[in-house]
Amino acid sequence: ELWENRSLYLAPLIVAGVQVLGFGVFAFGLPARRRAALLLDPVHQRAAIESPYDIAAIMLIFTAFIVAVFYCLDALYGERRDRSILFWKSLPVSDLTTVLSKAMIPLVVLPLIIFAVAVGTQVIMWLDSSVILLLNGMRPATYAQLPLFQSWLVLIYGLVALALWHAPIYGWLLLISGWARRAAFLWAVLPLVTLSTIEKVTFQTSYVGSFLRYRLLG
Repeated sequence: ELWENRSLYLAPLIVAGVQVLGFGVFAFGLPARRRAALLLDPVHQRAAIESPYDIAAIMLIFTAFIVAVFYCLDALYGERRDRSILFWKSLPVSDLTTVLSKAMIPLVVLPLIIFAVAVGTQVIMWLDSSVILLLNGMRPATYAQLPLFQSWLVLIYGLVALALWHAPIYGWLLLISGWARRAAFLWAVLPLVTLSTIEKVTFQTSYVGSFLRYRLLG
């Protein structure tokens, strides 16, 4: 799956590269911002120093969701379209094993990739900021100001929770991917939009729409 779908790791790496480059430009003004942050109370000081690292993790998590959605839509649909599913059928592997291998990508493999990329990105950002601050006669952030190990534990929890929270979405997309003969994205979205619209027009309620928003963003 990783060999056939290189976007699973290329997309997070590209986003991480853009963030590192952006932080490199941001770091030129870091000494002045750090002096201003040191005048704040410890809570706001920590929040100001942590902010770029939190943004980097959030952007990678958002990237993971987008990649997972398009992967699930194409996981079975693409193989039926180009007939590479015949390769799976030629192996002594059950359909259940095949589908589970694809379900494990958004639920297990992609979160692990995102965690590794996020940790690497934040370490590079910390090294970059430390060099800039040392060259300007300032101390790098202490662990109390930037608890990276604690934030990585929170990141692991967040990735696990989000994978479980979005599991029904991935299941629905895999179902459509295995069923739709064409336009898998439209078949995945239109029934939900149609159901929400019919409810609104007929009953003047929005329970379906609220549930979908809650499942996507809750």
